[in-house]
Formats: sequence, structure tokens, C-alpha cells
Amino acid sequence: MANIDVAFVGARKLSELSDPATVRHHPMVLVVDDDKDAVTALAEGLRGQSYTVHACLEPAEALLIVGRLRPDLVVLAPVGGLISSLEFLDLVRQGDPDLPILVAAAPSDGDFVARASAAANIVVPKPYRTQELAVIVQSYLNNVVAHEARRSTIDLGRLRIDGAAPQMWIDGDCLRLPPREYLLLRYLAERPGMVVPRTELVHAVWGSSATNSNTLTVHIARLRKRFGDDEHDPQWLRAIRGLGYQFQVPERHPSSPASHAIPAQREPR
Repeated sequence: MANIDVAFVGARKLSELSDPATVRHHPMVLVVDDDKDAVTALAEGLRGQSYTVHACLEPAEALLIVGRLRPDLVVLAPVGGLISSLEFLDLVRQGDPDLPILVAAAPSDGDFVARASAAANIVVPKPYRTQELAVIVQSYLNNVVAHEARRSTIDLGRLRIDGAAPQMWIDGDCLRLPPREYLLLRYLAERPGMVVPRTELVHAVWGSSATNSNTLTVHIARLRKRFGDDEHDPQWLRAIRGLGYQFQVPERHPSSPASHAIPAQREPR
């Protein structure tokens, strides 16, 4: 059922926003647009979709919200304020190159489109075409963390994976994970010992928005580092040539430290 909750968020209200670590039950779309009527109509038109919509009037406030709430997708219109939409786009791209950003522009916004299109994922027309936009948005939001996080905790002895937050315990040590690494780990840990094809993993974690298979390789490498896996002889995550990846929990050697894991960092989507 839809969870469309439009909130025009100002800087004074930032203290009321939920912590970024909070697990949402729906993906979040942030709309940066100062046309309240257009955004309200858009949200009403999107009713029935599986994501929440937050709207912000100014790019400067939106930048704070991106850092605090970590939206799953941004719809960005040409808006002025303390910073411009173009400056917002540049700053967000520096911090999160893979956050999906849809630029919404009217026919008269040709200069804005020309300057923004290089950093945006796609340009959508304004006035908003609700049905068309809903399809585009959903294509970027498949298999996001909020839906997966509702599953139960996975307990594999040395390894436990939280079912309500993106974190795991290795030999009792807790580590927080970036969202995509969490999804990837859960998917593999639910199939211990099985060889899971690369294409299945990409589709399960990134959905139809995934275009670069190297992204999976990068995330596998990051998970291996968190487990302290030897890249030449990994024990947790093995690559089976021509087939995919096999996940298993190795026995702990008495002389080994509790955890070699590296701290979590914000990751590409």
C-alpha cells in the first residue's frame, strides 16, 4: 500500500528528522522543488506506489536532508536560494556519485538542463507526468534496504546479520554496513554453501537499475575486507569461476583475532 507522506521540510525542522541509521519501511524519494502545488499534485498522483515522498523548497536545506536522511532517489527542479540546484547537484555528486538524481525541467529550462544533464541520471519533463515518472522512479528503487530489513535476523554461528538494521556481528563484534553491502550479504547468507550466479546477485541487490557488473565485484571485495578474507584464498566469499559466488562461514582458528573487519563507509548505490 502506498506510503506517500509529503513534508515540506525546513532547516528549523532538521532536529525532528529521524536519524540516518533508522530503518525505513519504504524507500524515500526527495523532491527539491519550490512549487508546492506541483509537488502536492505529484505525490497524490504517486499514491499507490511503495515509497515515501519528502519535498524541500530550497537546495541548501535539501543538501542537509540528503546527509541526514540519505534518500534513495532525488527529483531536482531548477530552484534558487542560498545555493542553486546546480550547486546542490555538484555537491551531492561529490559525496555520493551513485545516488539516483532525476532532473525535472520545463521546456524553458534549456540552460539548466544543458548544465545538469551530465551529472543527472535522467531528465524528466515538468509539469510532472505522474505515470511516466512513477515507472522511472520505481526502476531505481527495486530491492532497497527498507524492504529487506524487515526479515528476521540470520544466525550462522560466528556471523549474525541484523533483520532490522544494516549491521552484522562477527565473533561478537558489531559492524554497521552500507545499504548495498547489507543487501548483498543477506542474500548470500540466506544461501550458505550455494553457488549464486553473478546475474542473480546483481538483480537481487540493484534490480533493473544496475548497468555495470563491476559494481558487484567492488562490493564483494569490500565485504571480503570486512571479514578479513585473504584475497588470494578467501574463506568467507569464494568466487567460482564462470558460475558466481559461494558464501560460507569458516571455522575460527583459536589463534585468530576476533575480527579483522574494516569500518563501514558510505557506498555507491
